[in-house]
Amino acid sequence: MHSINRYKQWGALILIMALGWSCSASQPNIRARHTSPEKPDAISPLQSSPSLPENLPRKRSIIVQHALNSIGTPYKWGGESPETGFDCSGLVVFTHKKAGIILPRTAKDQFKSGKTVLRQDLQPADLVFFTPPDRSKSFRVGIYIGEGLFVHAPGRGRQVSVVGLNHPYFKKHYIGSRSQ
Repeated sequence: MHSINRYKQWGALILIMALGWSCSASQPNIRARHTSPEKPDAISPLQSSPSLPENLPRKRSIIVQHALNSIGTPYKWGGESPETGFDCSGLVVFTHKKAGIILPRTAKDQFKSGKTVLRQDLQPADLVFFTPPDRSKSFRVGIYIGEGLFVHAPGRGRQVSVVGLNHPYFKKHYIGSRSQ
């Protein structure tokens, strides 16, 4: 009986490790160390469209619209199209390319580019960045869509979704924002 419980514990640990992926990592063993929370206040696509300001610049509007249109697209590490799926930085590259903006491919390099934006000054289409627990060199990125919400590709086995910046997980791991 005791050994059965031990197998269950090891099986659960292996399953958790196998499901964790990070979009900005380049080595498979690093990708397996992080995923965002299972369902952090996920918002259905019908609830995900905040009221965009009428005077929102065209490029920002294009980015937000393509981000919202990507909701439900499967996560795929290295993916950067709705046909193949997205990882977090691939979603950013895709949406910005639609607006005529070329960005670096990785979340870490995206964090290094652009103008720093304070959290209280976020505008739709700004990028929000996070570092996973115990992975200070790994980055995750999402596209701010307004009203405290952002679109992101959360990890393997999941889909592009909308989540709130005030969710405890994202609040804790938030490292900054950029405007491109």
